[in-house]
Formats: sequence, structure tokens, C-alpha cells
Amino acid sequence: MNLSDYSKMNSPRTLFVVLCFATALVTGCSDDEFAVAPVNGVVKCNGEIVGGGVVYFQPKQVGDSAVVGKIGLGVIDSQGQFTVSTYGTGDGAVVGTHIVKVGKGSGPGCDCAMNADRMVMEVEVTSGPENTIEIELPKKTRQDARAEQLEADEDDDDDDE
Repeated sequence: MNLSDYSKMNSPRTLFVVLCFATALVTGCSDDEFAVAPVNGVVKCNGEIVGGGVVYFQPKQVGDSAVVGKIGLGVIDSQGQFTVSTYGTGDGAVVGTHIVKVGKGSGPGCDCAMNADRMVMEVEVTSGPENTIEIELPKKTRQDARAEQLEADEDDDDDDE
């Protein structure tokens, strides 16, 4: 796979298709549900609210079990807030340890790294009524900037068609 193939896979349009497909899978597989707990929070860059994007809560494998549950997704609103959904709208994330990633999606983004392939933090989702997470995005690296530029170039190419 060359670099342009990779950038095509990470365009906002591809992200939307993946999110739709993931939602269809999540809602259609209720027999194998793991316990979930409500998760919400806010995303910040240099202490300022980030409007727009997607937060991914990826259950982390712990011990010998390869079965860890489904990825939870949260859309970041214009106020920087998100609510995670895994099996149904706003139901939360699977109870346990998660790797958190944040993607730019179709939002305006910010000066920090919003790369859906980059781990931002690790969190523990506990059973109970509330898991409130504040995500402070890391500084953008050269690799993040290159990935964003490739995505922007791909979007420009799509607009020309």
C-alpha cells in the first residue's frame, strides 16, 4: 500500500462511511454485548475547547482474552463535548481500560494533533453512573501535519472530480 492509498482511507468521507458501518454493526449484534457505562467529556487543545471531531474509545486487551468489546465513538460538538455510544445512542463505553484516540472528522480542527491513528491517552471506564473525561490533545508533530496535508490534498482532488 502506498502513501496515497493510506491518505484516501483517512479522508473525512471515508471516516463517515466507517462510522456508519460501525454503527450498523454495533446495533445489529446485541447478543454479544459487553457491560457498558456512561462516558462523556470535553476535548481541549492548549486549554481551549475544540469544536468538531470524533473520539474513539478502543477497549484494550488485558490478560489472555482477545475478546475485549466494541469500540465506542463520540462525536465532538461545537462546544467540545462528546457522549460515547457503543451499542446504542449515548449508552457509553465498554467497562475496562481503553486507548483513546481523536480524529478531526469534518470539524474545523485545531493546532493540536487530531489523528485517529494516534493514541492520546489511556483511561479506565468504570461501572457506575458517570465517567467524565477531559481530553487534552497533544502538540502536533511533523507526522501529524503531513497526514493532515495528505488528507486535505485528497479532499481537493475529490472536489475536482
